[in-house]
Amino acid sequence: MKSPIFVLKISGNSMKPFAKDGDYAISTRIFLSPRLGEVLIFRSPLDGVMMIKRVSRIYSEEGEERYYVEGDNRMRSTDSKAFGGISKKEVLGKVLFVSRKNVT
Repeated sequence: MKSPIFVLKISGNSMKPFAKDGDYAISTRIFLSPRLGEVLIFRSPLDGVMMIKRVSRIYSEEGEERYYVEGDNRMRSTDSKAFGGISKKEVLGKVLFVSRKNVT
């Protein structure tokens, strides 16, 4: 059984100032539906790499709720502008907080 809490080391500065390269995102797999403004972890639809982005819009497409996600540092972020919205089943977790130190 997977732990309900997991840690992801952040690579890159697309979420700056919220999180920067080398920080650790402490996340939970247990949550209801993502909400506007929440920060999610998911696999990129482009290459499968884990990403951390903020929900900036929620919309419905063919009866399914979709989440438009963007990096806080929009000029340096590959996000929904490149791959479109993501579905809830693509979300791996919701970020609870960010630590500057390794918490594992």
